[in-house]
Amino acid sequence: MDWAGGVIQLLGSDWLFLLVIAILYWTVDKHIGMKLLVIVTLSVYVHGLIRYTFSPLPAGSTFTFTFPAREVQAATSFLGFLIPEVSKKRFTLFSSGVIFLIAGITLVHGAHSLHDVIMAVMIGGFIVYAVYRSMDWIGSVPEPYIFSFSLVLPSSLLLLFPEGAQYAGFLLGGGIGYSFEKIKTRVSLSSHMQNKIITAVIGLAGLLIIAYAQTWLPSTTLFHFIHASLLGVWITFIHPLLSIRLGLNQQEEHSFVK
Repeated sequence: MDWAGGVIQLLGSDWLFLLVIAILYWTVDKHIGMKLLVIVTLSVYVHGLIRYTFSPLPAGSTFTFTFPAREVQAATSFLGFLIPEVSKKRFTLFSSGVIFLIAGITLVHGAHSLHDVIMAVMIGGFIVYAVYRSMDWIGSVPEPYIFSFSLVLPSSLLLLFPEGAQYAGFLLGGGIGYSFEKIKTRVSLSSHMQNKIITAVIGLAGLLIIAYAQTWLPSTTLFHFIHASLLGVWITFIHPLLSIRLGLNQQEEHSFVK
């Protein structure tokens, strides 16, 4: 059952979700990619906040805190958002099956109870619902207010839970980059597979370089926050701008309503 432990470890990796979301943002749909970045980041942040709030446990306690199951919650948030976006029966069945499979592997091999798994699904589903409901009014809010919100929310999350600096940084960098992308870059993704592949390869190479740069930085909350913010800006703004400069994607024209 060593393979099962490897699967659980992989599914609990922040990098797995970050890489998939980045590729979706660069090659499929930037709006869906941004929403996924927000949802999954918030989900993992909330998981960390819950664990930090209820642990460490009092000295001498025999109870081991494992609630909720992180990999199940992250998968539920990720696939739970895509189910209504894709809105196809086969994808819904596939996604539900994947979530069920991850939950089953976690129960059999992981140090989680059925309660941990059920609550992880509920929390992940609630985060998806909350973000979807937020989209109803965000679309009618002026851009300057949205930009201000993208600054205030991550900063507040950082103050609330400094140990979650990395996730607050993702939200800050992603929010700032996405706002600038809509104003300045306005990338229109190419439909050519060759361009998509080159775009993804260059983007992933940039991510790896920025990620490696963390080894040169002091291991402090502030630098974790700044480093994650840079990753978010690279995904949502810098690389899309670079792809236009390289001729891999085009820039949308401004549309004026008379």
